[in-house]
Amino acid sequence: MRKKITKEVTLFKNQFKAFNFETQFGCAVAGVQSGKTYLGAHWAEYQIQKFPTKNGIIVAPTYKILQAATLNKFWEIAPYYRKYYKEQKGEIQLPKGGTVYIRSADNPLGIEGITAHWIWLDEGGMTSQLTWTVLRSRVSMTRGQILITTTPYNMGWLYKDFYLRFKEKMDSSLSFFTWKSVDNPYFSQEFYDAEKKRLPPEEFARRYEGEFRKMSGLVWDLPDEAIIEPIRPLEEFAKKAETRIIGVDWGFRNPAGIIVCYLRDKVWYVVDEWKQAEQLNSQIIQVLKNKVKEHAAMRIYADSAEPDRIQECKNAKLPMYEAIKDVLGGISSIRQLIYEKRFKVFNTCRELIDEMSMYHYPETKIGEEEKVPKEEPEKVNDHLCDSVRYAIYSHQPVDFSIKASPVIKPYYGDSEVPF
Repeated sequence: MRKKITKEVTLFKNQFKAFNFETQFGCAVAGVQSGKTYLGAHWAEYQIQKFPTKNGIIVAPTYKILQAATLNKFWEIAPYYRKYYKEQKGEIQLPKGGTVYIRSADNPLGIEGITAHWIWLDEGGMTSQLTWTVLRSRVSMTRGQILITTTPYNMGWLYKDFYLRFKEKMDSSLSFFTWKSVDNPYFSQEFYDAEKKRLPPEEFARRYEGEFRKMSGLVWDLPDEAIIEPIRPLEEFAKKAETRIIGVDWGFRNPAGIIVCYLRDKVWYVVDEWKQAEQLNSQIIQVLKNKVKEHAAMRIYADSAEPDRIQECKNAKLPMYEAIKDVLGGISSIRQLIYEKRFKVFNTCRELIDEMSMYHYPETKIGEEEKVPKEEPEKVNDHLCDSVRYAIYSHQPVDFSIKASPVIKPYYGDSEVPF
């Protein structure tokens, strides 16, 4: 007969409250080094003990974070499960029949198909809106719990769809907990005080006090008034647009991104989006055909780094052009449009809005203040941002031989191609 082992875990007050949340969805938003991942790892271990024959999921924003931080902390907390880990499959195959799926949110759709009784999402503030949608669907049948542990990186979906809904008591399925880095008894008060003097107040509040603030160093600081309700009916709005174009950022393991933009009265409107991983070029071509037909798009500007894909699209009779890959020029042009209040985004383009809230320049590390910062943004979750840049910056006034037709109808130069 096996001997039962009792494990004693010490949690400080706020950790303890978060560990014992009773709603379906719980979120612990706190400062760096405040014990968030420690909490999450213990909670995940508890769920395994609670549901040894059922499935769970451990998720982190990127594979690098998953391996270096999330899993590393889990193995530290529960080393006895490591022998059951099948790294190539990304699975901890539990001895009583359950499986813990280890996944990166680089590809949210890779989590589809799993029915889970619990999910731990670490550093959830760095993930996309799509990740949250997919994870919720994975526990829809089991009514299982999801715990999110994170620093408040931006004002994206976690702020709008979780925190505000909790704060305004709009959703009884949500629980929210927050604390400062210094609330962790092991965190240095001296370092905390030094950082408070060193950093701008907004940055310090976000990084060390667990407060939602805009990320510092944003490439495009999109104001709230630039996010608008869709103009309806869209067909009538499209008829009055002088230009309707599409931007494409290729991808497979990383998502491919498609953005649809209208130009009307010197204002650019982003009206539609599409973003998915592990899509073959034939599938992307079909999406483009659908978007061209729906919006009567005149031109498609795509990442020129993959000329074979562009040629395949041309062979499919799509109005395809290589995008101008001047990163700094493209960024500057969109920034100028935002400054001049000539850039609007429909609030239905939630993935783009979420990306823009995290699209930032590399942060200067401690001791590197005097160094010249990098000019190009961090290459993380920027697929739709790239698509917008490709479309708008690459577009030049072109004589299409006809004006925008009062009847929404795509034009392909000398021939019209039926789909």
